[in-house]
Amino acid sequence: MIRKLVLKLWEADTVVSVVFTLLYPIVRVFAPPKKLIGPYVKNGQVVADLGCATGYYAIALADSVGTEGKVYAVDKNKKSIRLLEKKAEKGGYRNIEAHASSAADLGFIEDQSVDFVFASGLL
Repeated sequence: MIRKLVLKLWEADTVVSVVFTLLYPIVRVFAPPKKLIGPYVKNGQVVADLGCATGYYAIALADSVGTEGKVYAVDKNKKSIRLLEKKAEKGGYRNIEAHASSAADLGFIEDQSVDFVFASGLL
């Protein structure tokens, strides 16, 4: 029952926006994205952000890999992907390829083409 309620709320645009608006300042304090990924991700790499939500880490990953690299941002929630696409477009990120897909279905990523996989909070 609770699981169904949480899933239903997650699908609502307003709830997704409110949750991320409230949580990101807290997350930034305890898990700043560039500090977390900095030792692992370098310019020119190809990375996959599985369970990317609205792109908190995907944007940082895109900055880290630069224009020579690429970020595959994957989330099952189509609304989250749309929000990420809007952020990427607004920020001029051309190195983010967003997909509404399960982490188990990554056929759009060529085998052995990814240098780093990031899956924070992925269940």
